[in-house]
Amino acid sequence: MKWDEHSAIDAIDRAINEIKVAAIEDGKNLADHPPVDAKEPRQGRLHKALDALKAAHKDMAEEEDNPQAQGLKARAIHHIDEAIRATELGIHAAEHAI
Repeated sequence: MKWDEHSAIDAIDRAINEIKVAAIEDGKNLADHPPVDAKEPRQGRLHKALDALKAAHKDMAEEEDNPQAQGLKARAIHHIDEAIRATELGIHAAEHAI
Protein backbone atom coordinates (compact mmCIF):
# COMPACT_ATOMS: atom_id res chain seq x y z
CA MET A 1 0.00 0.00 0.00
CA LYS A 2 1.41 3.38 -0.99
CA TRP A 3 1.42 6.06 1.69
CA ASP A 4 -0.96 8.95 1.11
CA GLU A 5 0.14 12.06 2.99
CA HIS A 6 -3.28 13.68 2.48
CA SER A 7 -5.05 10.79 4.19
CA ALA A 8 -2.70 11.13 7.18
CA ILE A 9 -3.31 14.88 7.34
CA ASP A 10 -7.08 14.35 7.09
CA ALA A 11 -7.00 11.89 10.01
CA ILE A 12 -4.94 14.31 12.08
CA ASP A 13 -7.29 17.18 11.22
CA ARG A 14 -10.34 15.12 12.25
CA ALA A 15 -8.67 14.28 15.56
CA ILE A 16 -7.74 17.91 16.16
CA ASN A 17 -11.30 19.07 15.45
CA GLU A 18 -12.79 16.57 17.92
CA ILE A 19 -10.23 17.56 20.56
CA LYS A 20 -10.96 21.27 19.97
CA VAL A 21 -14.68 20.72 20.49
CA ALA A 22 -13.99 18.81 23.70
CA ALA A 23 -11.53 21.49 24.88
CA ILE A 24 -14.04 24.27 24.20
CA GLU A 25 -16.67 22.41 26.19
CA ASP A 26 -14.15 22.08 29.06
CA GLY A 27 -13.23 25.79 28.83
CA LYS A 28 -9.60 25.14 27.88
CA ASN A 29 -7.29 27.56 26.04
CA LEU A 30 -7.06 26.50 22.36
CA ALA A 31 -4.03 28.72 21.76
CA ASP A 32 -1.86 26.70 24.17
CA HIS A 33 0.37 24.63 21.84
CA PRO A 34 4.05 24.54 20.87
CA PRO A 35 5.26 25.81 17.47
CA VAL A 36 6.20 23.31 14.73
CA ASP A 37 9.71 23.19 13.26
CA ALA A 38 8.97 23.10 9.51
CA LYS A 39 12.68 23.06 8.60
CA GLU A 40 13.20 19.56 9.93
CA PRO A 41 13.42 16.77 7.30
CA ARG A 42 10.15 14.97 6.53
CA GLN A 43 11.21 11.75 8.23
CA GLY A 44 12.07 13.65 11.42
CA ARG A 45 8.79 15.56 11.33
CA LEU A 46 6.88 12.29 10.92
CA HIS A 47 8.60 10.82 13.98
CA LYS A 48 7.78 13.95 15.98
CA ALA A 49 4.19 13.80 14.73
CA LEU A 50 3.97 10.15 15.76
CA ASP A 51 5.28 10.99 19.24
CA ALA A 52 2.75 13.82 19.54
CA LEU A 53 -0.09 11.57 18.36
CA LYS A 54 0.84 8.88 20.88
CA ALA A 55 0.96 11.52 23.64
CA ALA A 56 -2.45 12.83 22.53
CA HIS A 57 -3.85 9.29 22.61
CA LYS A 58 -2.50 8.81 26.14
CA ASP A 59 -3.98 12.16 27.26
CA MET A 60 -7.35 11.41 25.68
CA ALA A 61 -7.47 7.93 27.23
CA GLU A 62 -7.41 9.38 30.76
CA GLU A 63 -10.63 9.25 32.76
CA GLU A 64 -13.21 11.82 31.68
CA ASP A 65 -15.11 13.75 34.35
CA ASN A 66 -17.71 15.10 31.93
CA PRO A 67 -20.14 12.34 30.82
CA GLN A 68 -21.32 14.50 27.90
CA ALA A 69 -17.78 14.44 26.47
CA GLN A 70 -17.61 10.62 26.21
CA GLY A 71 -18.72 10.57 22.55
CA LEU A 72 -16.29 13.34 21.59
CA LYS A 73 -13.53 11.52 23.43
CA ALA A 74 -14.24 8.21 21.67
CA ARG A 75 -14.30 9.89 18.25
CA ALA A 76 -11.09 11.80 18.98
CA ILE A 77 -9.31 8.61 20.05
CA HIS A 78 -10.54 6.86 16.89
CA HIS A 79 -9.20 9.68 14.70
CA ILE A 80 -5.92 9.77 16.62
CA ASP A 81 -5.52 6.02 16.07
CA GLU A 82 -6.18 6.50 12.33
CA ALA A 83 -3.59 9.28 12.26
CA ILE A 84 -1.07 7.08 14.10
CA ARG A 85 -1.52 4.29 11.53
CA ALA A 86 -1.23 6.75 8.63
CA THR A 87 1.87 8.37 10.13
CA GLU A 88 3.51 4.99 10.71
CA LEU A 89 2.91 4.20 7.03
CA GLY A 90 4.57 7.51 6.14
CA ILE A 91 7.60 6.71 8.29
CA HIS A 92 7.89 3.32 6.64
CA ALA A 93 7.61 4.91 3.19
CA ALA A 94 10.24 7.54 4.04
CA GLU A 95 12.63 4.95 5.43
CA HIS A 96 12.26 2.79 2.33
CA ALA A 97 12.08 5.70 -0.16
CA ILE A 98 8.70 4.57 -1.49
